[in-house]
Amino acid sequence: MSTMPEEEPKPAGTHEPHEAHEARPAPQGDVPQYYGRRKKRGTEICQILIRNGAVTPANVRQALRIQEERGGQIGRILVAMGACKERAISRALIQQIQLRGSAEGNLSVAARQNPRIAGLVVPCSPFRTTLTLVLADALALGLAVLGAMAINFARAWVPRQESLTLMASAVLLCAAAFPAMGLYAPAADSPPEQLRNSTLAVSLSVIGVTAVAVFGDRATRLWTLLTLFTFWLSASVLVPIVRAFVRRWCARRSWWGHPVVVLGAARTGRLIVRTLQAQPERGLRPVFMLDDDPAKQGTLRASLTNERQSVEVRSMVGSALDLISPQLLATAMADLALDPGSTPSIPPVSERTSRTSSMPPAGLRTSVTSAAPARARGMFAEVEGVPVVGDLSLAPLLSKRLKIRYAVLAMPGLDSQKLLRLSEQVGSFFTHMLIIPDLFGFGSLGVPSRDIGGVLGLEVQQRLLLPPSRLAKRAIDVSLTLFGGLCISPLLLLLAVLIKLDSRGPILYWQPRLGRDGRHFQAAKFRSMYGDGEARLRAILEADPKLAAEYEEFHKLARDPRVTRIGRILRKYSLDELPQLLSVVRGDMSLVGPRPYLEREVKDMEGQEVVILRATPGMTGMWQVSDRNTTGFSERVKMDVTYVRNWSPWLDIYILARTFEVVIRGTGV
Repeated sequence: MSTMPEEEPKPAGTHEPHEAHEARPAPQGDVPQYYGRRKKRGTEICQILIRNGAVTPANVRQALRIQEERGGQIGRILVAMGACKERAISRALIQQIQLRGSAEGNLSVAARQNPRIAGLVVPCSPFRTTLTLVLADALALGLAVLGAMAINFARAWVPRQESLTLMASAVLLCAAAFPAMGLYAPAADSPPEQLRNSTLAVSLSVIGVTAVAVFGDRATRLWTLLTLFTFWLSASVLVPIVRAFVRRWCARRSWWGHPVVVLGAARTGRLIVRTLQAQPERGLRPVFMLDDDPAKQGTLRASLTNERQSVEVRSMVGSALDLISPQLLATAMADLALDPGSTPSIPPVSERTSRTSSMPPAGLRTSVTSAAPARARGMFAEVEGVPVVGDLSLAPLLSKRLKIRYAVLAMPGLDSQKLLRLSEQVGSFFTHMLIIPDLFGFGSLGVPSRDIGGVLGLEVQQRLLLPPSRLAKRAIDVSLTLFGGLCISPLLLLLAVLIKLDSRGPILYWQPRLGRDGRHFQAAKFRSMYGDGEARLRAILEADPKLAAEYEEFHKLARDPRVTRIGRILRKYSLDELPQLLSVVRGDMSLVGPRPYLEREVKDMEGQEVVILRATPGMTGMWQVSDRNTTGFSERVKMDVTYVRNWSPWLDIYILARTFEVVIRGTGV
């Protein structure tokens, strides 16, 4: 067992630059990106080990990958790898106790003071969250009514009773259609699905009112129908915008969301927690996790008593002393604050001296023994701040006492019979249970369930292979490109002049790219580099190993010396890609799609080019509207695969809307 009470860190994946592997205290630039982002906290066990020079960033990345696959405590994994000794872990552990102090031990202290609920609190309010969304929809519909009434005011300054009556009926129908479309469900759909559902709800409401008005002789004037059309157009745009703004603004508030229990702390459970923590606007707030595997629990655990109606909180430090030398244990006894009545018996130090005979430095002994004993009686294991409090038997009691009605069963590795039995045993205590199946990699947007003779089936459609879908996508591309191209033609002319004045060379840069079905085409971009860019790139990469490592991982450079002065502005606001509108008109590209790849990048796509090249490449896409400056090439490929498997017109509309936001903020490459 491990005594590591550290927060379970996020896997580094492929997001951090390559590091040197020498065993030395790592400078700030060598710290894996996850720990760089958490530098303000500075108390994760791996941060301490890196600062002490006990492990290298490469060791940490490897251990994080193992942890992501198998679970478990990061310190135990590092020792098993041979990356460091047990003594280094024990030193880092005691330093962690000193650094964290009582500020981060509040949950552990609260768990001991109030074992009835293991010290847990639920700050979020489902009622307040739902009420906020209802008020946001009311505001959006009210603004749509005002916009529609402007049509009446253009005709006469007196509002027409006929128009007001029909719009009031449409608003009431929207109020009934929104809940029916799941717009107030605890687990919000993805943004494209929310866009689709809100638009369909508004459209059906307006169509219903219009049909009654026309066939019931309620619409006696053309202006009345024009008012309804304006209301439909305004509401279709305003409702998703207002809802998105409110969700993003309220997501930072502690009361926002619906509390959720995550059952399972292995790879899938950690992934679910991180996803929900990264997307709080979706409305699910993980409160705690449960798992039957003791290796995934920390040094503080909650469990049911024999009566099964009360919760007991116990320190498990005694069963985890294998990683702490007896001398350090004796020195840190005050800090660990072992409870004789709640921990397993521990052999005296004299019986454990075979472990090691070395004593910690006097400075460490002094600082440890002077620490407050109440700091660390044991701590819950954590995933992104969400505690793993105990085993699954706690789910019914804690959910009842904390009034949690939503659970996520994240154990896709279980066979169907065990999964069914577990869902029946635990799921009966929750009004909503989301079961995560072992279907990773499949399309997830708009996947309907089907009942096949009592067997649950999921229908996955390849929409980009359907001729009507391709025709609709092509029609949208041509119409928007021609209209937009005419609107921005003065800007294109201005940029062409600035490029010519800034440096020698042509205005446009043509480069061969891979299109749909692997066909090659010439993609045009405004030239943002000097004319001998490829030669400069080779020379730079040969001269600087760090830049070579960065380019190998990201396939681009954050500070590229090949880029011209005007080119930096073009790239920051993604203006260099505007000439690709020519490729859209010719049919080589689409407005939205996977990134157009180079021939030399195929070898690094790990076979995913088979999926990606089924679609027409796009000027913008999921990668372009993400935090692409910190996204590695492999993650970029995954985003493009996700787009192809989940394509829908609503996804394209959502990405186009996000593209405007990214361009205005200037977060391009």
